[in-house]
Amino acid sequence: MTLYEAIRPSNPTFEEPPPLEKIERVKLEYKVRMQEKQAKSARPKQRLQVKSVQNIQMPDVSIQVPTMGSTGNIGRFGEDNFGDLGDDNGLDVGAISVELFDIKAKGEKFLFVIDVERDLMQDSKGGLLTYNVIKEDLTELIMDLPSGVLFNVMLFDEGKLELWRPSLVAATKSNKESFAEWLKPVNSSPTQIGVRNRNYTPKSWNSQFAKDLLGSRWRTGNEVYLVAMGILEQKPDAVYLFSDYLPPMADASYRSEEDIEEAEKNYIDKIEDAGFDSVEEYRAQRDAYAPKIRKRVEAFKAKEAAERKAKGIPPRIYSRGENWSLHSNIEKKLKEEDDDYVPHITKNWIYSTYSEREVKQFFEQLMRLEYDQNSDERPVLNAIIFKGEDEDWSKEQDDAVDDFVDYFQGDYRVLKGLGAIDSEKFQ
Repeated sequence: MTLYEAIRPSNPTFEEPPPLEKIERVKLEYKVRMQEKQAKSARPKQRLQVKSVQNIQMPDVSIQVPTMGSTGNIGRFGEDNFGDLGDDNGLDVGAISVELFDIKAKGEKFLFVIDVERDLMQDSKGGLLTYNVIKEDLTELIMDLPSGVLFNVMLFDEGKLELWRPSLVAATKSNKESFAEWLKPVNSSPTQIGVRNRNYTPKSWNSQFAKDLLGSRWRTGNEVYLVAMGILEQKPDAVYLFSDYLPPMADASYRSEEDIEEAEKNYIDKIEDAGFDSVEEYRAQRDAYAPKIRKRVEAFKAKEAAERKAKGIPPRIYSRGENWSLHSNIEKKLKEEDDDYVPHITKNWIYSTYSEREVKQFFEQLMRLEYDQNSDERPVLNAIIFKGEDEDWSKEQDDAVDDFVDYFQGDYRVLKGLGAIDSEKFQ
């Protein structure tokens, strides 16, 4: 079973990085072998092939990647750390050029951003095994960074952010080992999913734009704008973002005060139409009935987990959408079977919109604040999008990711991972 298949975007860009000041360095090259990944197995180590080259502008790490129709692995920098002098012998300082999945990035400061939402562990993407592989490969990648490079890692889960370190740190041996231990428990089991320590909120959260899009009125999808704010405040040269989707850098929906008031009025009308005298009466009865629903849901999941375990299949991780669908199906059955059933009455949300111009204007101001005023080059954001082997990838999805990374002068690849786990037989 192969792990990844690269899908090239319609207009891939493979531009060489701008030349830096010439320095005498050793050119390092290595080749990444295709590896089969399934349950944990011994994996052969990659070796660097070192050659002396004169007039090197900057060390260039060339990572071979799959062509169309082939399979490949996440590129790594090599096991010898190309000059990592560790904590006791100083730092190997200098900009590097990296090519990962045909995506080139240069600089001394790298930020890795990882989506830890449940959606990346759905059956359709291969379940927990796929996410474990992502973590293993990212850890190996970071373990092989040169010691003079600065790096940090950010996790995100909807509107929550977690930073490994408050700011970028040198890729010393001790820092890399500390990072590896920190990442291990992330999304490691059904009981450990998502951000564990919500320890970071970007300063720009206090702006009206952020409060509208990302505050108590935030809408699913807008959290990536919060991630972008955090990225800019970390001030990296280059970013690799791992997720299963990105929204376009375009119109953004939010709930205005008027939207909330109208939705609340409609909600009260629905409760009265259902025969309740007040919102308080409805909520009291619904709260009293809720344990019966939870019991049905828990029983279903426990039965499913036992059947999967007997067949050697990892526990199922339900996405928020899948959880909603399961609850909805159980509520339909209870409505038919139980005379005491109390319906689930929801608000019909109404949304306003920030225009594409307003969204981009906000981030333009952030760019000027964090980069331009310090005469720093703006960051390049590259995205690696993970999809299940059998998942569809539409032109609309492709265009959305392309639009987002284009704004940050970056590139992207869509990687198809492990095949889906067939959960239909447990329904």
